[in-house]
Amino acid sequence: MKTRVVKIFLYFLIFLIPLVFLWININQHYNRFISLSAFSITARYYDLTIESIEEKEGYIIFKIKNALPMQDLYGKERDFEMEISLDMEAVTFNIPMTVSILLAILLASNLGWKKRWEIFYTGLLLLFLLHMASMLLYSLCAIKEIAQNSGPYVAYYINRHLTAPHILCVLKDFLINYAARFEPFLIALYAWVEIKKRAHQIPS
Repeated sequence: MKTRVVKIFLYFLIFLIPLVFLWININQHYNRFISLSAFSITARYYDLTIESIEEKEGYIIFKIKNALPMQDLYGKERDFEMEISLDMEAVTFNIPMTVSILLAILLASNLGWKKRWEIFYTGLLLLFLLHMASMLLYSLCAIKEIAQNSGPYVAYYINRHLTAPHILCVLKDFLINYAARFEPFLIALYAWVEIKKRAHQIPS
């Protein structure tokens, strides 16, 4: 047991440094993809058009406007434009550590390479889904906040669709403030459970 723990620790150190450097070079692309994909889905749901996108100090800033024309009771145009900022690194900052731990645990195991590979890519998929779900909730709650703090026409336009209930925004806060920080341990737990389960499987 002690030997395996030492192996995991050494593998972790071996992978961590190159993955940190790799992440420095690709994190902007990954963060942009996650943020843009999540917000585009949300904007489409609320009939909002993304006019422009700007990145500044780790934030992605969307300039949005109503996609459908809006008029008041007197026929006057009530179109609106506004900006929404999302922290692109809110849920992805632990990726190098998470992937390093996943690789270290798998390499220290006695499973066959096929089973290790299956656990690895499933772990990465779970990681991606966690990031996408978190950014979707982040986007939904950001638009809900706009509806609450803007004028009656903006609120009416957005509230034509169901806005995020309070429980979803609580879940968003949990994912960003806690799940993202404990992400390496969650993925490590997943890998450990899968290794134990597959180690006792009878080959077909």
